[in-house]
This record gives sequence, structure tokens and C-alpha cells, in this order.
Amino acid sequence: MLQIKKILFPTDYSACAEHAFSQAAYLAGQYDAVLHVLHVAEPSMVLPPLDLSEADVAADLRLPPPVTPPEAHRDGERALINVEVPPLGGSVERAILAYAAEEDIDVIVMGTHGRRAVDRLLLGSVASKVVRLAECPVLTVGFEAVAWEEGQARRILAPVDFSDHAQLAVAYAKDLAATYGAHLDLLHVIEETTLTTVYGMEPVTVQVPDVEAQARAALEQLAREAGGPETPYTIHVIVGHPAYEIVDFAEQQGAGLVVIATHGLTGIKRLLLGSVAERVVHRAPCPVFTVKGFGKRLLAPVAAAEMAEQSAP
Repeated sequence: MLQIKKILFPTDYSACAEHAFSQAAYLAGQYDAVLHVLHVAEPSMVLPPLDLSEADVAADLRLPPPVTPPEAHRDGERALINVEVPPLGGSVERAILAYAAEEDIDVIVMGTHGRRAVDRLLLGSVASKVVRLAECPVLTVGFEAVAWEEGQARRILAPVDFSDHAQLAVAYAKDLAATYGAHLDLLHVIEETTLTTVYGMEPVTVQVPDVEAQARAALEQLAREAGGPETPYTIHVIVGHPAYEIVDFAEQQGAGLVVIATHGLTGIKRLLLGSVAERVVHRAPCPVFTVKGFGKRLLAPVAAAEMAEQSAP
């Protein structure tokens, strides 16, 4: 089982944030984790009155009243901790990331603002930066995403690109599927390559012989080598453009959760390597659990050791 003891839920008091809170609370319940509710108080924002008590803030978010502070709760006892901090250097995402690092947070759960392009550009930048830069996994919930409740995550989708981080993502997906009693779909999208022409002919799609069979065999091997709990899974290989095919597949299969790896890179490398994960985060019809190829690992020590051994040359 994944080692999740502390969950951070950043909120701006919007409807989108409230929509994502149910996922944070549900995840905390599944793993008996402490839930930190964080608000970054931007000077330009219209904020609740500063004299609100923690109980009032909790009521505004439809949360239960907070219990003991983090230093006082016993192991295995759940707590709700409400925190308000100023932006760090004028940056909301930096404040969120700093709090997560200081409190040794295991998972960040936050909302994004829908799948429309304009919303993503204007309102989704904080979530994008947190997903890209956080040292821990991030669970994002779009405002239009169908959030799961107990017993509703019947299928979990894990897109695999055979990068260095693919095995890690599959290991997380298997663990989450076992936790929620869900069926796991392992998906590889063979990127469609089209040769354009200036001779008035239709574009020609390049076909690579046996690539689908090879991809299926590689997915089978990856599922075995990832270790973790035994869980039923199905392998899928399709041809197309990865980001769009992943989102369409999740919709068609009724996925309750997508587990995807991101490279956590910035600048031009991010554009080349991280664009698929970011597009899925903003467009998926369900919550997305983003696994990092760097930073904090949540796998139990035995599972992590097994993966390291299988990855060794």
C-alpha cells in the first residue's frame, strides 16, 4: 500500500476548489492520512474576514471542524489542519510548494479550472506549475471532471510511454487499483507519423510493421516488473496523438482515475517531454494522479526495493 500520511489541499474558496475537496477527503479516509487545508492569501483577492476561526473556515468549505494540531495527534489518528499563509515572493504556487516541502507532504490535491482553453490559460497556471514542480505526486480534479466516490472508481487508466519513469507510474497505478478495487487499463499510444506532401496528394501515414505486437509484449513485461499487489489489468495499444487519445480513451472506458508520469522539466525540455501529461491534467474527464520521476516516492520500502532490483542492469 502506498505510504500516504499527509495530504495537502490548497484552496482559493472557489467552486472548483470545493469540487476537488471531496477527493482530498476521500483519499485521506482511504489512507488514514492527515489533511492540511491551505489558503494562500493574495492581497488582490477578496478574502473571508481575517477574524474567522478555523471552524468558520471549515464550515465555509463544508468541512468538519478541525481537531488536534499536527504536533499533538497520535499515529493513525486523522486530523484536519487549516492554514492561511501569504504568497511567497508574490507567487501562490511558490507558497504551496514551500508549505508542501516544509510539512513533508505526501500528496497534493487541487482543482483545475476546466477544460476550455481560455480557462486553462487564465486560471490553470497555478495548478500547472504545482504539478510540474512539486516534489510529491499531485492529484488534480478539473471542475468538469467526474469525481469518484466510494466504489465508483471501477477503472483506473495508466498511460505508458516506455520512458524511464513508466515502471514507476505502473507501480503506483497497480497499488491504487488494489486500494480502490478497480480494474487497471494499461494504455500505450503509438504516435501517428504522417508525411505531408506538396504534390497535391493526401498525407501518407507511415506504418511500422509489428510495432503493436511489440508494444503489447513490452506492456506485459512492464506490468510484471512493476511489482506491487496483484490486480486485474487489460492491455491496450492504439495509434494516434497521445494526449488526445488518452483523454478520449478515459471517456470511452469511464475511467475514474488516470495515473500518469511527468518528467517535471522546465523550459524547452518541458515542452518536448511534458506536454502530454499537462494536456491530460487539464482535459481529462476524471481526476488525474501525476507521478514524478524525481522527488518523493510513496511506494512501500519492499516495493521500491523490488523495482530497483528489477531495473538494475
